[in-house]
Amino acid sequence: MKSILTNYPIKYIIIAVQKPILAIWFLLLMLFSSCLNEEICEDVSTVPVRIGFYFDDQTQDQPVLLAFDSLKIQGLGNDSIIYDYQYNVSRIELPLNSNTRSSVFLIYYPAPPEIDHLLVDTLRLYYEVKPTLISMECGFVSFFELTEVVHSRLIIDSISIEETSIINNFDEHIKIFPFFDDSDL
Repeated sequence: MKSILTNYPIKYIIIAVQKPILAIWFLLLMLFSSCLNEEICEDVSTVPVRIGFYFDDQTQDQPVLLAFDSLKIQGLGNDSIIYDYQYNVSRIELPLNSNTRSSVFLIYYPAPPEIDHLLVDTLRLYYEVKPTLISMECGFVSFFELTEVVHSRLIIDSISIEETSIINNFDEHIKIFPFFDDSDL
């Protein structure tokens, strides 16, 4: 009995064998690529609180944004310097600790020439931690619900909480109003 394969030239046999292998590889590639999400995962496990410095000008409808020169901000308890004497700072982003229900920051202001040391305010933020699943590929991120803000009153006159939900958007959460001398205008 004669083999069926002897009726075909060898090059057709090789192509016939390669087609199923290529088809299987193509199907496997499609299967695995369909499981992958095209979403780009950020390398962030917590979302920062966004704070702006303002002056409440009575001639304006909205508060006026202030800028500080030589501003330093340090996290209390972990010695991390978040802003290191940066210039023209009007808005800041502070990382919250997702392992606790509060975070404390020291804000160092530039001092007038007659004072030989920096002026320091303390800012304590109280919040609820809201771990949120972004996706199976990206994992969890910590969102927060701001409950209270306590501050010293060396430079900070008052604080306004604008948005309590600290989620992954660019909303400003807190407005800080420093003491402001009208004679400086």
